[in-house]
This record gives sequence, C-alpha cells and structure tokens, in this order.
Amino acid sequence: MKFFMTAVISALLAAQVVPARSQRADVRSNIPAKEYAIYSVVIGNMYKVSSDSQSEVNPLLIDDRTVKNYFAAMAGKDEGKILKQEFSSVISQETIDDYVAKNAKSYQLTKSFNLKLEYVLIPKEESDLSNLVGSISLSRVGFDSSGKQALVYIRDYCGPLCGGGNYMLLVKNRHGWIVKKRVNSWVS
Repeated sequence: MKFFMTAVISALLAAQVVPARSQRADVRSNIPAKEYAIYSVVIGNMYKVSSDSQSEVNPLLIDDRTVKNYFAAMAGKDEGKILKQEFSSVISQETIDDYVAKNAKSYQLTKSFNLKLEYVLIPKEESDLSNLVGSISLSRVGFDSSGKQALVYIRDYCGPLCGGGNYMLLVKNRHGWIVKKRVNSWVS
C-alpha cells in the first residue's frame, strides 16, 4: 500500500512539474541576437576554457532575468552620469542613453548564448533565495546608432562577501567585438 501511495503521489507531482518546465522552455526573449553576441564575448573573456578542460568545469550559472546596477540606485546616483564620468571620452552619449533606457526594466533571458562552456539559466526565484556561488547576472546591452559600440553590466557572485559588478565597453572592429574598457563598479 505504501508503494502504491508513493507512486500515486509521485505521478501527481510529476504531472505538476513537467508542464511548468515545458512552459519555461517555450519562453521567447525580447532581447535581440546582437545582445547575445555581446554576452557571449564578455562571458568568453571572463571564463576562458579550453576544450579539454570543459569536462572538469562546473556549468556556469546565469540568472535568467536581466539586472541593472542596483548599487548605483541604492546610493541615489544617476547611472547615466556615473557612466559618462567613468568612460569619459571613449563612450558616446547614444550608447549611455540606450543602455539606461533598456535597463529601466528586467527582461527574460533564453538559452541563446554562444559559449564554449556549459551553462544553465537559473530562475530569479532560485538565485535570489540562495545567491548561488558561481552565478552571474547580465544587464541589457546599450548600443550607439552605428552598432559599433556596446555597453553591458555584469555581476559576478562567487560566495559570501565575494563578488563584483563591472561595466564593459566593447567596440566592433573588422575581427568582431573586443572589450575596450572595463570599469569596476563595486567589489565585495
């Protein structure tokens, strides 16, 4: 009888879990492919992995929603002004304005990253509850009108009192996107 009840309860639970997972898999992102190209370059630069060492590396955990730099807001600072000051003459005002406008709200990320390492998207509820060690969060990407300059914020959490937030300015040359300047926003 115990076995029968366990089987029935397991079947009922599975029936509730499976549809939720398949609905999540069908989520479409409003984030264009050019932003995922920037994410892939930035993550690739942060986590260089050779093909032989991939089997020894745990999957990278990525929050499934975009974020902004909450520390700037908590300090009562205008993020646009901070960016202009930190990147001075190397960034266009268009890039800053696009970045700020896109990051006014959070967006759903999808498994559209082109990475050489394994990764898993973590639902916001899970990452908020546990602040998963080894997780990263990404902002939306701001571009200039020519599409040759991009700005992104990335938060890296590596454990209690271990983490940081960085802005990265990228430029597109004939070889592709490269990180031109990295500005540390906060560190713990």
